This record gives sequence, C-alpha cells and structure tokens, in this order.
Amino acid sequence: MAVSFGSAAHASVLLYGTEDLLGTGTYPTDPTAGATLQGLAPDAVTFASQSFGHNFPFSPSPGDYPGTDQIYVGSIQTGAHDGYSGAAQRINGPQVITLDYSSLVPVGQQVSTFTLGIASDDFQAAVFGNPFIASINGTVDPVLTATLNSLNESGPITQFLTIGINPTALSGTGILTLTIDEAGDGGDGWAIDFLTAGVTTTPVPEPAGASLLALGALALGALRFKSSASRRG
Repeated sequence: MAVSFGSAAHASVLLYGTEDLLGTGTYPTDPTAGATLQGLAPDAVTFASQSFGHNFPFSPSPGDYPGTDQIYVGSIQTGAHDGYSGAAQRINGPQVITLDYSSLVPVGQQVSTFTLGIASDDFQAAVFGNPFIASINGTVDPVLTATLNSLNESGPITQFLTIGINPTALSGTGILTLTIDEAGDGGDGWAIDFLTAGVTTTPVPEPAGASLLALGALALGALRFKSSASRRG
C-alpha cells in the first residue's frame, strides 16, 4: 500500500513498500537522505548520501508492495554471475511495478513535475556487462536505463536514487508503470526495496475558447449596463 510521508501545498510524496532492506533488517539512518524526493526536472538524477549492505537471500512477505523485495533475473537467463542469479527465490523478469499516484493530483490540477524514487538493489551491469532496460508506461527511458546500468551494487548493496520523469510520459490516468528487464545472459540478479513518487502540480489552464467566452460575456454585460444607464439619463 502507498502511504504519504511528506506534503506541502500542491506537492506531496508517496512511499510504496517498506523500508526494511528487502525484509532482511532495518536501515540505521534514513535511506532517502540526500536525494531529492520531489520537484526534479525531467531526466535530473539524484542519489541518497549513503548505501546499505545486507544479507540474502530473501523473499517477499505477505503485504509487501507488489514487485518489491523480490529477486529478479532476466526474462531469459542462460548464465549466473552472482548469488541472486542462483538463488532458489529468484524469478524471471521483467519486473513490473505499478504506482497509483492519483491521490497526489487534486481536481483542477495537473502534474508539473514527477520525481520517481527507487531503492535499487544489487544492480551490477557495470561489473558483469548485462545491460538493464527500464521503461516508463511502456516506453524505454534512456536516462533511467543509463543510471541503472552505471551502478555497481556488489555486496549486495541497496542505493536509493531519484529521477525526474517528463510529465509528457505520464498516462494521465494517475498510474505509472515501471518495467525493468535485463539483456545479455540474464544472470545478474537484482531487486527493489521500495519506491517513492513525488509530485508537484499546477492549475489546469482554461481552454482559450472559455477565456474568450468569459471576456465576451463581460463586454456584453458592460454594454447592457451602459445602454441602461443612458436610457435612465
């Protein structure tokens, strides 16, 4: 379940999942500290100031947010390079996580910035050379893809990061679908502990026609008032 953990006027952040090191323990400090949770421009990326090692293997617990705390390997796995890729708990990708952020967009408002946060875990494309592919609402996001492929989270290590998503990539339904898969031999396991969505909004502009109609109505009213006043004079 998504829960709000911060808000301001027309701006708020939702947390999806539990901050529990994939069910293996607790963070000694705020895992999001140092990262920007809302207001990022499209394609801007920030990282939390700390990363966190933990034990494995692990499996989702009842009530975990769908897609979190789960070890994934590529949709086609023909090799194995780390402990995750050989763990019995692993499942084949793609990893698909759906975030409902509709509660963050009041009636009459539209999204002006969308900041996606990902507590990424054990991504090691920089080590093993198996590239990840990340998509937002079915379209590959080049910056998010490059960011995940730049990580070296051997350990395993969890590192929280945020990225600004262009509002034009959003569906308009208040639902964002994140999809991650792995190419190559699929043998570099990964996971996500939790996610965040930070939204700022602005009023929906009035259609140009509505503004012209309003001005026309005001002008007509003024003419009627002037005509009425001249007759009385």
